[in-house]
Amino acid sequence: MKKGLALLLGLMFTALLATGAVAKTRWDMHLNYPAGNFHSQGAQRFADRVKEVTNGELEIVLHPGASLGFKGPELLRAVAEGQLTIAEIPTGMVEGDAPLLALTAQPFIATNAEEQRLLYELAKPAYARTLDRFNQFTLYTSVWPFSGIYTQREIKSVADLKGLKMRVYDGTGLAFGKATGIAARKMPFSEVYPAMKSGLLDSMYTSSVSGVDAKAWEVLKYFTPINIVGPVNMVNVNKAAWNRLPKDIQDKVQQVAAEMEQEMWNLAADMDAKSRKTLQENGMIITPVSDQFRRELNQIGTRLRAQWARKAGPEAQAILDEYYKRTGHN
Repeated sequence: MKKGLALLLGLMFTALLATGAVAKTRWDMHLNYPAGNFHSQGAQRFADRVKEVTNGELEIVLHPGASLGFKGPELLRAVAEGQLTIAEIPTGMVEGDAPLLALTAQPFIATNAEEQRLLYELAKPAYARTLDRFNQFTLYTSVWPFSGIYTQREIKSVADLKGLKMRVYDGTGLAFGKATGIAARKMPFSEVYPAMKSGLLDSMYTSSVSGVDAKAWEVLKYFTPINIVGPVNMVNVNKAAWNRLPKDIQDKVQQVAAEMEQEMWNLAADMDAKSRKTLQENGMIITPVSDQFRRELNQIGTRLRAQWARKAGPEAQAILDEYYKRTGHN
């Protein structure tokens, strides 16, 4: 189905190209989130600027809401195999194919935006080597505000988490569920609302931004900002497709990408504040995390990160060690 859709898009492009109706090169870009999400809006600005600076030589057409039919865990291989030319890939979602990439989605590892950035910069060379093995590289990254949990009842301690039926989106969420007695289910964002309505789920872990996207207040009551992860999204391009571009077009795209990365990282904190306000305006109760609850969460995070590092390998552990040395965390 997915390959058939990709082929259909290619045939449509060929037919249009014959009429002179489109740019010389067109890339169809997979986006995970709705068109109104700030990551998708950033991708639209990126596509618009690329088209402008290349004088239409390269056109990037967005497909938000995973409308091309690919799910998060499939994206690394889809770009590697050329099924997708360019895609937005959350690092934590592709852990099954490349465990190291989940480094920036480890639980309770960063406490602020500066630490999020430091962690990514330390991981960046290893990320590049890993992605090279998958025939792709990152044009630019963006970062999420830290994720909390949305529930129907108030959560004040780790003990209160037991028994929740929670939607998670990555391996970190599954590991956190196992460690705390949560019945964690990994599923695409588009399936969350029906699952809530049917009673299959009674909670979810995601950012304030995604809580607004999902209108979480319609089915849930509390948002507890446990700040479990502040993961990185990569916008990756297939190397074969990239190499077909003229050098001057490549240079222009990379310049736009560098500007976009800085813009998107600066935007995350503003989007978090704006989204929390929207949640509260719609009746969502935001409950603070006590010092004792935070200590409990940090202890779980330390244990889960050590488990992950044993799976991800010595290179991952070396990056963690350097990060801990610079931040004083452990």
